[in-house]
Amino acid sequence: MSDPSVEKLSTGEWSPERFRRHLQETGTPLVGRVSADEVEVTFVDFVDESGDDTTVTLSVVIGPRIGFNPIDTEFAPVAGTPFRVLTLRMRSDLRFSYVFARRGSAGEAEQVPDPFNPPPRFSECSVERFSGASVAVLPDAEPLPWLDQAEARPTPAVEPAVLKSEFLGDERRIWVSMPPGEFSDESALPFVIHLDGTPDHSAPSVRDALVRAGLVRPCVVVLVEQPALRRAEELCCDPAFSRMLVEELLPWLHHRYPLTRDPADVALAGESFGGLCAGWTALHHPTAFGNAILQSPSCGYHPDLTWGTGADELLRRTPVPTLMADFLAEQTAPIRLFHDVGELESSLTHSRWLDHVLTGKGYDTLYREFAGGHDYAWWRGLLADALLWCFPRRSGDGSQA
Repeated sequence: MSDPSVEKLSTGEWSPERFRRHLQETGTPLVGRVSADEVEVTFVDFVDESGDDTTVTLSVVIGPRIGFNPIDTEFAPVAGTPFRVLTLRMRSDLRFSYVFARRGSAGEAEQVPDPFNPPPRFSECSVERFSGASVAVLPDAEPLPWLDQAEARPTPAVEPAVLKSEFLGDERRIWVSMPPGEFSDESALPFVIHLDGTPDHSAPSVRDALVRAGLVRPCVVVLVEQPALRRAEELCCDPAFSRMLVEELLPWLHHRYPLTRDPADVALAGESFGGLCAGWTALHHPTAFGNAILQSPSCGYHPDLTWGTGADELLRRTPVPTLMADFLAEQTAPIRLFHDVGELESSLTHSRWLDHVLTGKGYDTLYREFAGGHDYAWWRGLLADALLWCFPRRSGDGSQA
C-alpha cells in the first residue's frame, strides 16, 4: 500500500512542487497505520536530474551493527519526478535514527540525513559515525517530553576547561554546566559526570528542564571528553582511567565548584562503552560514585573474548563478561544503578544477564528496555529518567530551582 500523497504524485494529481510543500508541512517519514501495532513508513528522497543514475538506500540504527544498519531494498523512482520513495512495514512503537545512502554510477557513496527531516538538536555525537542523523518517531513510540523541552530551550554554551592527567599522560577538555539558580560557595550540589562529553551534549538542557519543573534537585553536569583514538581503551574497564576520574577529576572539580562530597549524590553516566565504564568504575570506587547510569552498556565486553572463522572457532573460549564477573565476585557495593537498553540491539541478552546479576546481588537498580536500537535518539531523552531516579526533589527540599 502506497502513501496517499505518493499516489497523488505518481498519478499527476499533485505536481512535484505540491508534493514538496506537503512534505515540508507534514514532515517525513510518511506514516500510515495498517494494524493496531504496525504502520507503513514511507521515506522520501530528492535526487535532481543530474543524479538519474544514483541509487538510494536506507540505513537505520537498529540491527546487529553498532551504528547504521543498511536496508538492502533501493528507493524506487516516482516516474516523471525527482523523488525516490521506499515503504517499509514496521512496529508502531519505534523511535530510531536513520540516514540515506546515495551511490552514483562511479560507486562513490554519500551518507546524508533525510532532506525533509533535518537532524534534531543535540544530534552531533562524540562517536562520529552516529552524528548528523535524522530521527523517526512512530505514532506509538514512548514520548520523551523532557528531551522535547530541552530541544526547545537549550542551555547556553559552556566554555571548556582542560584537565591534565598524570595517570593517563595526556590532557582533555572538560565542560561544567551549573544548574539554574544562584548558589553560594558553601553549597553542596549533587552532580553527574557524563563520559563521551561534547560542548553540545543534551544532558545540561535535559537537566535544566527537570529543574525548572521542580522534579529534580539542582545538579551540576560535568562532561568529559574522550579522545577518539583512546576511547575504546579508556572506557573498557581500564583501572588507570577510573583512577583518573577518582583521584584527579574529582579533586579538580571540588577545588573549583560547590559540589557535594557525599557519594550518594554523585553519579557517573555513559552510553555504550561509556555505560560499561560507569558501572565498572562505580563498583570499584563506591566511595566516589554512589550512582551509575548505564545506557545500552557494552556489558558483553571481556578482554580475552575474540571471534574467529573456520578452524579458529575451534580455539575460541567464551569467558563470563568482565562487568558481570566482577559484580558476581565482589561484595554488594553501596551503589545504585540505572540501566536501559534497546529491545532491538545486539547487546540485549547481555543487558538482561547483567540485570539478573544485579538483582540477585541485591542492588538498588532500575532496569528498562525501550523500543529501538543502540541509539542516541533514545539515550538523549531517557537520561531524564536517570536524573529523576538519581536526584529526585525531596519533600521539603529548600533548594533553589
